[in-house]
Amino acid sequence: MAVQAVGASATGTSHVAQGQPCQDAFEVVRTDGCLVACVCDGAGSAARSDEGARTLARRVAHALAHDPRALLRSPDAWEQVAAAVQATRDALSPLADLAAFHATLCGVVLTPAGSLAFHLGDGVIFGINPENWGDYLVSEPENGEFAETTYFFTLPDWRRHLRVMCAPARFRTWFLMTDGTASFAAGNQPWRPEAGFLRPVHDYLRGVPQEAGEQALQATLDDPRSHRITSDDKTLVWLHREP
Repeated sequence: MAVQAVGASATGTSHVAQGQPCQDAFEVVRTDGCLVACVCDGAGSAARSDEGARTLARRVAHALAHDPRALLRSPDAWEQVAAAVQATRDALSPLADLAAFHATLCGVVLTPAGSLAFHLGDGVIFGINPENWGDYLVSEPENGEFAETTYFFTLPDWRRHLRVMCAPARFRTWFLMTDGTASFAAGNQPWRPEAGFLRPVHDYLRGVPQEAGEQALQATLDDPRSHRITSDDKTLVWLHREP
């Protein structure tokens, strides 16, 4: 298989205790030997953030999957990502005040020629050279002025915080995660992949069918040891392209 993708979300114990749904969401689209993936984290303080996260992940991933190879080459890639985000805002705004749908966005477009990563708010994205795990790049979370705050696609100044970067083709393995997963899958100061966790995940997922991989990843995120580290929702999406 030229490209592989596995993702899972687990509801945090704090939301289970309060009878709330998981406010994380992800979407993966396969097209023309390429992958487009989005991971979104809804704000716990927003009434319909789970809906906002699902809608944002789905609409942006499908919009950018129209022609991912051309998107990677395009000089206006930032504008195309921004247009997909704006279209999501336009779709949600008639339903309620946009603040009800607060969510962040992490995304990757993976093609044979390289990748495009885009990011708004917190969460973490890692691009890794699987031949050398010390060769990686990171899109760090952007937090707000105060602790536990960040930037959402529903805010008036969201465009100022949308980041887009291109990555060379050697970064064939990608991890996208919400901040709940980052609490044990990423190190900070500086931000870096926790290879002791992510590399076994990569090695396992690379060698099993997608359904088995999804079940294993779900079980890992739902493991009591993960819940002891954080009571937040947890989402992790793994992407890999063979050379």
